[in-house]
Amino acid sequence: MAAGVVLRPSWREAGYLATPALLAVAALWLVGQLAILPALLAVLATAGLALGLAAWRARDLARLARWLDGVGSAAGDPPPEIGPPLDAVVQPLVEVGRAVRRQRAELAGQRRLIEAVLGRLPDPVLLIGRERVIRLANPAAERSFGGSLVGLPLGRAVRDPTVTAAVTAAIETGSNSTVTFSPAADRLKQFAAHVGPVPLEDGATGVLMTFREQSEQVLIERMRSDFVANASHEIRTPLAAIHGLIETLQGPARDDAAAREAFLDTMAQETARMTRLVDDLLSLSRIELAAHQPPTERCDVDRVLASVVDRMRPLAAKRRVRLEYVDGEPLPPVLADTDQLHQLFVNLIDNAIKYGGGKPVRIEAEARAAAPADAGGVSGRPCVVVAVVDRGDGIAAEHIPRLTERFYRVDKARSRGQGGTGLGLAIVKHIVRRHGGHLEITSQLGKGSRFTVYLPCAG
Repeated sequence: MAAGVVLRPSWREAGYLATPALLAVAALWLVGQLAILPALLAVLATAGLALGLAAWRARDLARLARWLDGVGSAAGDPPPEIGPPLDAVVQPLVEVGRAVRRQRAELAGQRRLIEAVLGRLPDPVLLIGRERVIRLANPAAERSFGGSLVGLPLGRAVRDPTVTAAVTAAIETGSNSTVTFSPAADRLKQFAAHVGPVPLEDGATGVLMTFREQSEQVLIERMRSDFVANASHEIRTPLAAIHGLIETLQGPARDDAAAREAFLDTMAQETARMTRLVDDLLSLSRIELAAHQPPTERCDVDRVLASVVDRMRPLAAKRRVRLEYVDGEPLPPVLADTDQLHQLFVNLIDNAIKYGGGKPVRIEAEARAAAPADAGGVSGRPCVVVAVVDRGDGIAAEHIPRLTERFYRVDKARSRGQGGTGLGLAIVKHIVRRHGGHLEITSQLGKGSRFTVYLPCAG
């Protein structure tokens, strides 16, 4: 019924209401008990009263009609007060209207709750109709699969035949399944999709799809596989060299003193290389085991740096590299594992000595009132900043994001020739992370590299 409905008084209803009074007036006139003029006045008064009653009822019915028309609104007007005798008939309609309004309000509240929950879910969710059109998509789904999805065919959002087949099976046979796929827009991502049938409001069978991104897990598995392969290769290479030298010493070079001395020297170098690799692997493992245990010891960074520089001077002198330690104002203490902090600075200075091209290596240390905004978890906090700067060949920009990966080398031959294990910067990264700090690497080809560590000051 239209909201602006108007009910006019019915002449038929007015006639029904006036008939008894008119018959009484006519009877009195016929038996001579009522003169013609009073009879006409009585007829007119009766008709007017009947029309008034009909108009009053029409008004009440119009108010009821307007209220019933707005029953779908959760916040409509209160029901009208209908007087007798219509109230006995109208009251059940009012109760039904109230019940409908309560149900509509409850449904609207449930819908808002469902939308809020879906909006907060970090994983994508899609509701697919029987016609394979997306009926509902939460914000996570729109971020993952691109833009507004509601109303689009499923194949436009998820272009994968295994997903399409799983949806078809769910609709036609009611089966549940889980499939993995990569979105066409980003093949580096991988999702696991659980596909199951759900009843829709129109009685048809739809499909609810919930997704869980597995990209990080796949990356971790790949890194683990790469780590095992790289570690095996790094160990197998010196072992193969040692094995070949032993066979040579046991055979053709058995009595060759000069060859024996040269081979023993090579074997010692390869053994030292394996020892360094095993030591670094064990060190990395220990750091990772303690990754979720922040250090609580107050550490004097000045003392640790002075100790490391003194330790590294003989190695630098052997390679004819000058260490320049810029020691300014006393540094505030930091919460740190002293041994790990020592290892952190040793690795950075050792790298600078090896790859600095024989030029001076500068170690700078200072306290700052606030770390820069791009310094990760230490951003905006008081910190100690230690930078190791070399003037070597520099590092191309594409290599910098991967420098802290295990066994990643810019120049593999050069790194092995320098005695590197490929784990030094990975160890640095994990130590910095455990200490709640930030590692920043900048470099320019032909000008050198700068490795900067931000460590939060002890509170």
